[in-house]
Amino acid sequence: SSPIIAATFNPELAHKQGKCVGMEGCLNGESGWWGPAVNTHRSPFGGRNFEYYSADPFLMGRIAGRVVAGATDLGLYCFFKHFAVNDQEKNREGVSAFLTEQALREIYLKPFQIVVQEGKSMAIMSSYNRLGLMETAASYPLLTEVLRDEWGFKGHIISDMTHSGNGSVNNYCYENIN
Repeated sequence: SSPIIAATFNPELAHKQGKCVGMEGCLNGESGWWGPAVNTHRSPFGGRNFEYYSADPFLMGRIAGRVVAGATDLGLYCFFKHFAVNDQEKNREGVSAFLTEQALREIYLKPFQIVVQEGKSMAIMSSYNRLGLMETAASYPLLTEVLRDEWGFKGHIISDMTHSGNGSVNNYCYENIN
């Protein structure tokens, strides 16, 4: 699991894990992986902590970046997720996270930045929560000004998926058109 890989403090092992994921994707004819999950352990009650690497932004970014690099080396698009501040699992489509810009950048965005810059990812999945009052999946400041303009991300952005009350799946895909 991701927390166990992070606990090894071994970027080389993480890269090998990424290569295994990439190889499995190739063998199964897959071009994309909806992972890995790169959110911060904000609370022991977080619904997805088993998917997230750590509470430490630098450790998480370095380990996840190596996993993504390994899978990307074998041609797999890693839609690492949930960008950003996915605070809880229950009612995640409506929760709003309020925090300072400093905390946002130093704690919650830092692992994503490291994965973009060191993992050379060409894909990312946005989250469904709100950052303040803005939905992260539709946030121009987050998806364009920070992700693309500041960090130089050139790949695909998709939103997380959710099932509506009528059983259909909602998913939005934002493709880089440059």
